[in-house]
Amino acid sequence: MSPKYLIVNADDYNTNPERDRGIIQAAQEGIVTSVSVIANMPSADDVLSDLQKTMGTRIGIHLNLTRGMPLERGVRTLVNQSGCFFDKQIAWRKAFLGVFDLREVEEEFAKQISLLKEMGITPDHIDGNNHIHVFPGIAQVVARLANQFGISRIRLPLESFSRFGQYFQSPVLKKYFIGTLSRRALPVFKQHSLVFTDHFAGIQFPVVSRVESVTSFIESLPDGTTELMCHPGYRSLTDSPFSSAQREQELFSLTHPAVLESVERFNISLISYSEMWS
Repeated sequence: MSPKYLIVNADDYNTNPERDRGIIQAAQEGIVTSVSVIANMPSADDVLSDLQKTMGTRIGIHLNLTRGMPLERGVRTLVNQSGCFFDKQIAWRKAFLGVFDLREVEEEFAKQISLLKEMGITPDHIDGNNHIHVFPGIAQVVARLANQFGISRIRLPLESFSRFGQYFQSPVLKKYFIGTLSRRALPVFKQHSLVFTDHFAGIQFPVVSRVESVTSFIESLPDGTTELMCHPGYRSLTDSPFSSAQREQELFSLTHPAVLESVERFNISLISYSEMWS
């Protein structure tokens, strides 16, 4: 049998206490092997230390232009009238159309990486909140910053169609869109000697909130390295609609005995970006 390596990355750490608690539980009791942190959100003193105790060096940065407020002062194209980042759909449109000032993007992302390092975490990889890091122009900025900060690994959210029915299942349009951007970003990442997994999953398949979907995904895992993106946690009554009951359903799946058994039965090696070779 050819080796199969799986990185299970939980996004959005430092979003809210409920999400943070669920992510740590998914790493301690389940198959989560990697976590990416939003650096520009306010956090309690013990939030990152709790994460480091569980994850060690298996922590990346979740570059963000769609949640909260920027760290860089005086940015104009990245924020609304309230000084907050635009919501995802507006930010996606502006990023795709080239409305964002890329100098502001670079300054803000550099601040986010620097802040995480100041708090004692050297990111082992880069990814983007709402996949903002693969948008035109922004991908070049992110690749340069990765080289500047000595980060050699990056997420490439290029999810393949592994089953015919996926062409007609939601969210197929998002999968096409992010996949197209990823194909454009791929040569940029290669040009800057950045390393990414052979395969990516979690936009459409598997449905991480369903145990049977995750086990099916594990059973059909391709050879090489794969990243599974996930968003476990507990629901929050005070945060955005994304911090919903579905976060708890993902946590349930990622820690379910059937999923753990599938990983062992099919001889899947769970790794992190830190352990991925060049």
